[in-house]
Amino acid sequence: KQWYQRRVAITAGGVKYPNEYKAGDRMKVGWTSNNHAGGWVRIALAPYSQRKSHKSFDDNVMKISCYGHDQRPGQTIYGDCKHPCNARPGCEYQAYEEDNARFDTTVKIPHNLADGDYVLQIKSAMSSHPHFYYSCARIKVSGGNPSMSCPQSKLIVVPKCLKGTAVELAEYTKTSKPAQFCYNNDGPGYIDADMYRVPKNVQCDPRITCAVSIDGKGCKSQDKMSDITNDWKPEQVCGEVKPAPAPTCSDGVKNQGEERIDCGGPCEACAVTMPPTTPSDRVYSNFEFKKIAYPSEGYINGNVIVDVRFKVKKWRMTLFFDRKIEITQHWGGKIASVNEFKTVYVFENKSWNGRVPAGGKVTVGFEGKFATGAIDSPVLMGKDFVEP
Repeated sequence: KQWYQRRVAITAGGVKYPNEYKAGDRMKVGWTSNNHAGGWVRIALAPYSQRKSHKSFDDNVMKISCYGHDQRPGQTIYGDCKHPCNARPGCEYQAYEEDNARFDTTVKIPHNLADGDYVLQIKSAMSSHPHFYYSCARIKVSGGNPSMSCPQSKLIVVPKCLKGTAVELAEYTKTSKPAQFCYNNDGPGYIDADMYRVPKNVQCDPRITCAVSIDGKGCKSQDKMSDITNDWKPEQVCGEVKPAPAPTCSDGVKNQGEERIDCGGPCEACAVTMPPTTPSDRVYSNFEFKKIAYPSEGYINGNVIVDVRFKVKKWRMTLFFDRKIEITQHWGGKIASVNEFKTVYVFENKSWNGRVPAGGKVTVGFEGKFATGAIDSPVLMGKDFVEP
């Protein structure tokens, strides 16, 4: 079974020098949106000595949380959003179970762990991706009582999440078993009973960087993104972070059983209609990317076919990949720009193929090189097609 790795902003310490947590501490866990929305994240904890075993993580699942999506009207479309997708910044944290769409959560360090090193693992398949990605952080735990026995339910509680085009929930749960952890110092307890408490690593900023955004300029204008100075230790400088207040019907957060943000449930009824999440004026109806790639040789041949819904006079196409690609030749369009990491390419029409009738197609292809040594080939993480 292959392990597909991707970066997450757990900020729990490095592999060589793990940060220390006490039994009962709360810990913030976050992941980058990568311009995708919908699906779930599975979080598991296993001893460091068992870190290479899938079964060790499958048997010690702490929780399943929502992957996240941009809840602002019109910002999540067909399983995609523009990073950071309204993800939660550093110095803030998920304080209520219902507030689960901002690409992070918190977990509680169990009371029945023996002192030592552990690996916290996340497993997720964001929208449009057929296989799982994994990432992890090494932490050092102390202060527990391993003689405690806390049998938990055989069922894993799963929140209601936007699915988008993500892998089915059953794929997350079919091999997953709840960890037999003690979340109270005197018994089983519940992992999120004290979610309102400030996590030890609240400074963690899971958004990481604008280098992964298909809208770099817009990303940089988001709340405190420019304050992240180290992509490999993404965090904010916090003042005093106080525990979350009791939820209200005007706090701008979907909590306390509300149907939507600050309406429904214990609050006033929600409006009957909401702004559409899929704009009716979207230029294309289908965006297909096919590739032939050979990881051992570092070669990729990519081909994009876009079905156009409405007549356009000119067009712009954005392709965002999960790693650097050196495009050596291309056809069907001209390269208008490329970011410094060579992960985001923007193509524009040539003089002869800018006008496309409704129902027509736009085809762009390329050949390129990427670094060898990986077990897989570059993945298209985000895309866009507009009439500028």
